[in-house]
Amino acid sequence: MELASSSRPPSAPESRPAAPASEPQPEPAPQPAPVHDPWDLGPRDFLTEIADEGANYYRATDAAVELVAGLYSDGRIRLADSDGRRFAGALIGGHADLLELQRNDWSEVFLRVTPTGRMQLELRGGPYDSHVLTCEPLPA
Repeated sequence: MELASSSRPPSAPESRPAAPASEPQPEPAPQPAPVHDPWDLGPRDFLTEIADEGANYYRATDAAVELVAGLYSDGRIRLADSDGRRFAGALIGGHADLLELQRNDWSEVFLRVTPTGRMQLELRGGPYDSHVLTCEPLPA
């Protein structure tokens, strides 16, 4: 009795040709930031609930932050962002302690005018620590 002694080595799995490497797709061109009305941030009611004909409203921005600010004739200041944060304080000599109303946290703001006449807000502490925001007037 003869055993089938064909001792063939196990056949290697068939190698399939590798799929051709897909060519890298060009990255989409960066889209410009949409131009929008700063009042779209939603703080109009918060800033205008103080009846003050002498109030001035500003869009305050740097490369990473956009806030709207209300400066009132009696020295009060209010800031608001698009995340619903609301800050309030009183400017004395260009400085105010700001209370974040929702979280009851304190920070500071310093108001200054650059040599070119542009107004800036420097924030210390809180969610916008170390940001220097340049202000542009907003229509009321």
